Amino acid sequence: MNVVNNAAKTKDEALKLVLKKLNASEEEVAYSFKEIKGGLFKGVTYECSGFLKTDCITEVQEYLKGILNGMGVEVSFEVNTKNDVTTIKMYSSNNPIIIGKNGSNLDALTVIARQFIKNLTSNGPRIVLDVEDYKDRQIKRLERLAKNLARDVVRTKVDVEMDNMNSYERRIVHNVLTDFKGVKTESVGEEPNRHVVIKYDK
Repeated sequence: MNVVNNAAKTKDEALKLVLKKLNASEEEVAYSFKEIKGGLFKGVTYECSGFLKTDCITEVQEYLKGILNGMGVEVSFEVNTKNDVTTIKMYSSNNPIIIGKNGSNLDALTVIARQFIKNLTSNGPRIVLDVEDYKDRQIKRLERLAKNLARDVVRTKVDVEMDNMNSYERRIVHNVLTDFKGVKTESVGEEPNRHVVIKYDK
């Protein structure tokens, strides 16, 4: 991975130099800063370290490939970025193993992949892992469930608590019900027992 470093008197100047070297926009680059304290009578300078997010995604794919190959699973990838979220779809010789019971293995791989990115940079791309269209189908099911429960709340005027969900699933529920008349949503509880409450809204 091509990592570029540049130091300057301000963070903005250091970042501009890195972007120029990478010939990329700020949105295309993952970067972090390190403060360098000068000696007596010398001011503080900032070092910016950056690399292309696409390179980061390539690194993640290689990392995942190593894990899955170690499990005896051959895998290929398809990458799509939309609204600042990169979806990495995996196509394998054994999809059930990657998905696991109720998506448990896929969720674990997602956590590992996100931590891998976090170890590389604090400003890395947001990623979602999928196996063929498993996540897409899961999202559609969750959206249908949220809308059905919202209709029940409007009809009965009684609030409904959904099952515990991770932050990604909760965000899906909040988004799908944003413009749903008669209800509002709220996340309550502490991880891992955090969940969405669909509330009647006059």
